[in-house]
Amino acid sequence: MPATEQNRTDLSPSGRRRPGILVVDDDPAMRELLQQYLSAAGYDVALADDAIAAGRMFLASTPDLLLIDISMPYMSGLEFVANVFADNTVPVIPVVFITAHAHFAQHAEELGAECLIKPVAASRLLETVARNLKKSRAVADPAKLRPSALSSL
Repeated sequence: MPATEQNRTDLSPSGRRRPGILVVDDDPAMRELLQQYLSAAGYDVALADDAIAAGRMFLASTPDLLLIDISMPYMSGLEFVANVFADNTVPVIPVVFITAHAHFAQHAEELGAECLIKPVAASRLLETVARNLKKSRAVADPAKLRPSALSSL
């Protein structure tokens, strides 16, 4: 299934720029659900179904927050984040991982990022996103995101 991107309006009805969130998940139902929650809360949402599509979208327009599944085909969310932020010219943005496998949460926390466990309640998702958007960056140390730092995960 090809990646999709919502039409970006960037401005809320009040004229303020709406925060952009890139949602990456290989499960179409989960992508749709996350999009519904986030769009209803006033966020500008772009969707990708795998790391390859996410990479293209990320480089074309850096989002304000990355919400990414850990377990995906081709490349895990952890590997994607490590590869993207290995480039020092890429701005470090808040990252929130999402997974159905609770044991992966520790790996996300080791990177300084939060991890939501599926199924996730809308209220928990929206609280986590809002909290991370308020931070200057969710990942405490970009060096932790280098591929070599993830080799032990």
